[in-house]
Amino acid sequence: MRNPIAVVFTTAILVCTLFAPALFAGQNGCTIANVAGTYGYVGFGTVRPGNPLGLPAGTSSSIGTLTFDGKGNLLIIDTERIDEFFIPPDTPYPSTYTVTKQCVVTFTVTAWAEAGLPGPHFKGVFVANRNKLVATSLLPGANIDYVNTTRIAINDQN
Repeated sequence: MRNPIAVVFTTAILVCTLFAPALFAGQNGCTIANVAGTYGYVGFGTVRPGNPLGLPAGTSSSIGTLTFDGKGNLLIIDTERIDEFFIPPDTPYPSTYTVTKQCVVTFTVTAWAEAGLPGPHFKGVFVANRNKLVATSLLPGANIDYVNTTRIAINDQN
């Protein structure tokens, strides 16, 4: 006669072995394609004197969207303020990005790279099953962190 506990335990192991890969398939890391979508962000930090963009020194705050197209292109739409200096609202910044399987993303504003500014300009990591992004600016002269970045739309056109 079979032990009922052994039967239940064996069945549980068999079910987990067969179905676990399907359950966790969406969490096997990141690719350029599976991070596609639009993320809303808020950034805060400090711009220091002598920064390569020639921006005034002061406290920076920004809000906008990051739209990753799933093919390595990124469009940043930003509204930013540095103390009493306002960059024009909804300024578009065409960019490019790469992402590792470990969900580390780097992105560079195309115009800045063409102007010879050092890059990559931002580095971050996708978390919460790619529904959030935590990033920081790597531009010399700016200490800006983006910690409230949340996916607001998924790009299904890949």
